[in-house]
Amino acid sequence: MTTLHWMCSLAALCLLIPIYLTSYRRTRYPYTLWWSGTLLLTFLAHSFFLLDGPVTGMWAVPLANAFVVMTLAAARCSVRALRTGHSRKRLVVVTGALTLIASATHTPDHPLWSGEAVGLAALTVVLALTAVELWQLELRLGGTKLFVLASVGFSLFFAARFAGVLVDATDGGTFTPRLDDPVSTFLEFVLLILATTHMFTVSHDQHAEVAQRKLLRSDATEAEAIQRKAERTRAQLDEAARVQTRLMPHKAPDLPGYEVAGACIPSGQGSGDFFDWQRTGCGLTVTIGDVMGKGMGAAMIAATMRAALRAGVAQSSTTSLIRSIDTVIEPDLAVNDSFVTLFHAQLSPEDGRLDIIDAGHGLGLVVRADGTRTRILGGNLPLGVLPEQDWMSREQHLDVGDVLLVFSDGLLDLFDGRDDQFERAVHAALTEGRSPNDIVKAVRRLARGRQLTDDVTVVAVRRTAPVPARRATTTPDAELTAAS
Repeated sequence: MTTLHWMCSLAALCLLIPIYLTSYRRTRYPYTLWWSGTLLLTFLAHSFFLLDGPVTGMWAVPLANAFVVMTLAAARCSVRALRTGHSRKRLVVVTGALTLIASATHTPDHPLWSGEAVGLAALTVVLALTAVELWQLELRLGGTKLFVLASVGFSLFFAARFAGVLVDATDGGTFTPRLDDPVSTFLEFVLLILATTHMFTVSHDQHAEVAQRKLLRSDATEAEAIQRKAERTRAQLDEAARVQTRLMPHKAPDLPGYEVAGACIPSGQGSGDFFDWQRTGCGLTVTIGDVMGKGMGAAMIAATMRAALRAGVAQSSTTSLIRSIDTVIEPDLAVNDSFVTLFHAQLSPEDGRLDIIDAGHGLGLVVRADGTRTRILGGNLPLGVLPEQDWMSREQHLDVGDVLLVFSDGLLDLFDGRDDQFERAVHAALTEGRSPNDIVKAVRRLARGRQLTDDVTVVAVRRTAPVPARRATTTPDAELTAAS
């Protein structure tokens, strides 16, 4: 839960900045202001949940519960403002105040007036009202079916948990009601990113439509003003692209016995490619993804995929992780007629074992210390091609001197050949040497000064030395158990 709260608060803060700067300040539409408030309340709610403790929890948790309810109420106001052009803040204030009072005066002797009961009832009502607004918006604009279903599902989910409070009272029992359930928090995190993407797209489309109408009926002076505004918009998109670049990992993970490096070279504003690595309790995860298409649309889907992978990295296996990510992201990919090729590997440092899922990527290989190469072919389709598929993982091992090399198809586009593109790309990547930094340097040099038609991404992992096995710590209870 701590990790999820951190991810939700950071994601809300990172999304608040572009939605406010590039949507509200540019358009002044009321619904973009309400959605900025939604993101701000989300950031505050999960930040206060992180303050839960023996002393601070007495005031932090009631505030967090109130902000959770106010977040969904603000989202409902944003949808209403998008549909009608105006909205009222009464729902946000009333539901937040009731939840705050109920949570602050919570006592086990009166479960029906506890923070859980009132908070869950408020969430149920607000989500039901949001589903109605989204349905009416779907009839007018379209593109919100996923969010209608999500609102209805969450409303029923919280209604069931509210019923659990009434049935179980303070005993816990069947439902064990809690406002910070990990499953609902993770789904909230993913839906928050998808909804913000949708809001950003709607705002951009509406602004572009208005600008076009003004251009058609304006004179030369007005056309010049619109051109200056378009230049400012392009500058903002350039800044968004720079933000995306800064969000890519730049510092190699501290993993004894291994060297890691990577780079993403975009072909324009925003990149549909992404790469990531993350230390886990089991070792290291390495990911390369390629979203179909180019520009900011593909870049936003790439950001969604990267964030969802980071949030779910604690899954027990690569197959379960990719299965859960595919279940959540597939409807949104289908709506946008897009798909994602993905290479995801979990590295166990002690034995060099790689547990790999290749979802239609097909551009990974292991270069052995003796120069031989083993290409990694996954047998899976890209994410978003089918509603469901059986995910198959592959296993490889890195011995001392071996290199895992993965790149995107943008590297292939740098060559004129057809049948031998893969071999030529691998040879070019290894011209500077076999260390990951040398490989990245070679790819950057190859792409420098060219008119790129696609994003170029590369990640390399090299095993440099044996890694001793971690010693298992034994507690006195465990020793007694082993002795018996």
